[in-house]
Amino acid sequence: MNEAKARDFLKKPYTRVLIPDEESGTFTAQIAEFPGCLAQGASPAEAYERLEVAAESWIEAALEMQQEIPSPAADVQFGGRFALRLPRSLHRQAAQLAELEATSLNQFIVSALAEKVGAVNVYRSFAEQLRASMGMTVAGATDLEASLSRKKARVSSR
Repeated sequence: MNEAKARDFLKKPYTRVLIPDEESGTFTAQIAEFPGCLAQGASPAEAYERLEVAAESWIEAALEMQQEIPSPAADVQFGGRFALRLPRSLHRQAAQLAELEATSLNQFIVSALAEKVGAVNVYRSFAEQLRASMGMTVAGATDLEASLSRKKARVSSR
């Protein structure tokens, strides 16, 4: 019975993440919403295949212990508001920059956040296109991504 329920849960859009291990050449797959639910494999396909088995066991065990199964992150509704705590010095600097731009602190933070999210999306898209066009291996592409991230961090810290 729990096995069938577990399979039904796994049909939902849970966040599956694949992490390559450059040193060992293996891959770790995990479901972000299920703490501790992960699996390894020699290839991405093998890691994902093993993850499905591990996730089914994870759900069955949680159901047996009468624990609630988390909803997929995709199901979470966002209302556009959240509380934000930040250091006073950062708050002061952000308020000063917002004033210099003749905008509200709220709009300044929305703009800064949108800029960061946009930059990450462009970076990921560029990395994926580069990987595809060069026919790079996952490990090689990961090395390139790490190198680009380090360069980006150095540029942004100047």
